[in-house]
Amino acid sequence: MEEGSGHNRRDFYFDAQLGLWRSTGLITWGLALFGIFSLVMGLLDFFHGDLLLAGALFTCSAASFAGLVVAQVVGYHTGAKWYFIAPILGLFFMLVLHGGVEQTGLYWCLAFTPGLLYLLGYFWGAVLWVLMIGVLSLIFLTDASPFPGGHYSAMMEGRFLLAFIGLGLYSLGQDYALTRAGQYPRQP
Repeated sequence: MEEGSGHNRRDFYFDAQLGLWRSTGLITWGLALFGIFSLVMGLLDFFHGDLLLAGALFTCSAASFAGLVVAQVVGYHTGAKWYFIAPILGLFFMLVLHGGVEQTGLYWCLAFTPGLLYLLGYFWGAVLWVLMIGVLSLIFLTDASPFPGGHYSAMMEGRFLLAFIGLGLYSLGQDYALTRAGQYPRQP
């Protein structure tokens, strides 16, 4: 335990790219949960006959489990986080454009947002979040989806953007506040 902070130092690693501490337990849990989720949902879509969505989900599952292996063998201080960020971004925009099963893709996108922003830290997370808002706005304004299920009503698009903005502000604000308040161990 680090003196006076109540933190087990072994649960944290220092991400030199971000200049921030991150929890190894949280990242392990996130990669495992996302990998299992993607595998189960991929199987459901496969047996439902939606091979495109099943293939995307199986790819995300494989990338997440590969990230777990890389993190366990090489260490969390490496680029293991990209095994989580890349598939989440891919699946996020796939679900926005495809619509998911009965247009539930937007709801799943909200579930992925906090973990994605946490992995990037409050600064780079905010940069990505602003870029994602721009891309989402462009997709919704131009109705750019090539899939029949990826077209939403203006009301649903507006509410999704508001929810995405609110969740992003909350997630980034919480990470910023915890980092500034010293809730993570001090730099080595």
